[in-house]
Amino acid sequence: MKKFSFLLLFYLSAYQSALSAHCQMPCGIYHDDMVYDMIDQYVETMHKAITELNTIKLDTAFDKNQYIRWIIQKDKQSDDAANLITTYFLQQKIKPGDEDTPKKLASAHKLLFMMVAIKQNCDVKLVHQFMEEWDKFKLMFHREGYECKIEQIKLKKWKEESERLKKQEAMENSKKPEKKPIASEK
Repeated sequence: MKKFSFLLLFYLSAYQSALSAHCQMPCGIYHDDMVYDMIDQYVETMHKAITELNTIKLDTAFDKNQYIRWIIQKDKQSDDAANLITTYFLQQKIKPGDEDTPKKLASAHKLLFMMVAIKQNCDVKLVHQFMEEWDKFKLMFHREGYECKIEQIKLKKWKEESERLKKQEAMENSKKPEKKPIASEK
């Protein structure tokens, strides 16, 4: 009996790939609302990290340590969100041949590209741009008007902050002197 059990165990472990599930995540365990909430939480953490990174003074060793930890956290959350978009949406939810597949693929690619930009920068505007595209993306898969119940208040605050930043940027751009072309020497 021991020999049979050993052989069965060996056979199952040797041919593990043939026995794996038909999708990345077992059906019915993950659902859109939960995935939306997870990505919303990753984005909230990235927003917090960028906000902290822009306020830390780096005067002490503690400040420098915190700065590094916030960078690591921002990058990890970006990676986690990108992995979830890839494994849940690109590998499972976006079906080849569906009428709206090109639209969904373009939006998913834009989201993944934005994740890279967030990792490479410390600009909260990038997080706001991600959230705008993310809100559009969610509507392609689930019910219209979806908002994470936990994050509704924070999303409203981010929208207000995004609008304030856009106004501030417009004011700054309007104050910049116009560059005049330099006449070439003859």
